[in-house]
Amino acid sequence: MDFQAYNKILICKSNMKNVAVGDVVIGYEFQIKYPSYRGAFLSCIEDLKFFVDDEEIPAGKISFKLNGKDFLLSELKECFKEYWFVRTPATVFVRQDGGIPSGEHKLRVYMKHRVPYTGYFGQYLVLDSDVTETKIAE
Repeated sequence: MDFQAYNKILICKSNMKNVAVGDVVIGYEFQIKYPSYRGAFLSCIEDLKFFVDDEEIPAGKISFKLNGKDFLLSELKECFKEYWFVRTPATVFVRQDGGIPSGEHKLRVYMKHRVPYTGYFGQYLVLDSDVTETKIAE
């Protein structure tokens, strides 16, 4: 379905930031929000992909941080009790030695998600959110 009114909130306005442990930069992070006027359980996310400068980030390098907890992308389908409130940003952490170079980068987020309150007769509305924005890495 092509309902995209809330896609504009998927990528948060904050910059991408390198993450260091001591003097060693171990990766970078950015924030996203659930693209709807209602939240949903993480298990409603059917697919979630991230691209930086047109290259897909391997799922094994990503930690999804929400409500004070860290999840692997492969764990989201089982998180039927973990609620993502629409106004709560999730932090996406990417493990990458040295982080991301400072400057502008093209960030693309693709999310395929079920709308949980539309499950009439076993059929759910499934939306695709696909947003690309230029972000500054600090």
